[in-house]
Amino acid sequence: MNLALALLISLLVYLDSWPVGQFMLGRPMFLLPLLGLLLGMPLVGVWLGLVLELITLRSLPMGSALPPDPALAGVWTLLGLSRAALAADTWTPVLLALLVALPLCWVAPWLTLAQRRINGHVWRPRFLLAVEAGDARACGRAMGFTFAQTALLGLAASAAAILLVESAAPLLIPLGEQLAHGKLGGWLPLPWALLALSLGGLWRHAAGRGGNQRLWLGLGAALPLAWLVWRLP
Repeated sequence: MNLALALLISLLVYLDSWPVGQFMLGRPMFLLPLLGLLLGMPLVGVWLGLVLELITLRSLPMGSALPPDPALAGVWTLLGLSRAALAADTWTPVLLALLVALPLCWVAPWLTLAQRRINGHVWRPRFLLAVEAGDARACGRAMGFTFAQTALLGLAASAAAILLVESAAPLLIPLGEQLAHGKLGGWLPLPWALLALSLGGLWRHAAGRGGNQRLWLGLGAALPLAWLVWRLP
């Protein structure tokens, strides 16, 4: 996929997730399997979508909250891996996708934080002056400039993220192959590790305000259990 089309997809997901609408069209459980299928990476898209959905389902962009952004992180990851020619439908690109996408879930919201600060310091004063003056055209121009600036910053951030994933993917292939087949220190094969991660995510959704703590406690409990089951004769 060429970079221009990748940036357009990323921008549409970003605009829907944060500045425009928030229609929840970019839920990872739906979006990432579909994008993975279009990119020839159906196994990667399905696992990435399910795991990110389980971890971040209770984190919603409501009000001033700045939760993880699994949709944008997943899209950046899939597009970057696809451009790196890692479209083989095996466990190795699945693991690479998770290794990359999980940190990006917490990095992606900083794009929105930057947008909020720019809007508050640059465009909001201009918009308020136009409102006080009763100038409808000036209000429209301010809104148009705000949207254009949002789109440009989203495109720039997406380009940086996709190219970074594309560049880093080949460096992670040896680690991915080791972990995907349980060869690194005799640790879990990837399917068992994904099962443990999913169990931790499910426990988080059953929790109240301590959901984040439950996620890591559930993961910490599920990983040794999965390892013991895997090692049993």
